[in-house]
Amino acid sequence: MTSSPLEKPAHTNADLHPLVAGRWSPRIFDSSYELTDSQAMSLGEAFRWSPSSSNQQPWHVVILRSGTSLFDEISESGLGGFNQAWAPKSSAYAVLLADQLFEGKPRNQAATFFDVGLAASQLVTQTEAMGLRAHYMGGINPEAIAQTVGAKNQDVICIIAIGKQGTLENQSAELVEREQLERTRKEPGEVYSIDSKAN
Repeated sequence: MTSSPLEKPAHTNADLHPLVAGRWSPRIFDSSYELTDSQAMSLGEAFRWSPSSSNQQPWHVVILRSGTSLFDEISESGLGGFNQAWAPKSSAYAVLLADQLFEGKPRNQAATFFDVGLAASQLVTQTEAMGLRAHYMGGINPEAIAQTVGAKNQDVICIIAIGKQGTLENQSAELVEREQLERTRKEPGEVYSIDSKAN
């Protein structure tokens, strides 16, 4: 079993920046790694300075580090399915929230979720730039999470597990199997068009 973190670069049809090509979502994290204050702030700032329609910034990210009571609460009641088996070994959770209201009225959800998605992507790019890894989680309990983080008039979009990637050594067979699965994507023509109409 390898003692080095697994690398799974994307097999692309064009040159990409290493931060894009090398990004993937591992489930094995080094549980001994602690996210520093400056690292946590860098993630928050990357989120804050992402693109925003009309600069409305309809978002909030709650960064919870391992060893804190809020991190433990999310681990115990906020995660669903297989996420409970691996995510608590990460160094932090980034809980993404989307505002439901603008000036007291319901927001356009499509625009709001688009903005939050951009902010999430920028946070993950910053994570990669710091030599860390991130894994988006949709298998969560939004109601429990909202209560834990004190969300008000906000939708819980997802949680991102963040930390230093671990190795395959001393991991469960199921986790190792999932970690080693080949990365795949749809064919280019199914995903993007250049100088032609969408399929």
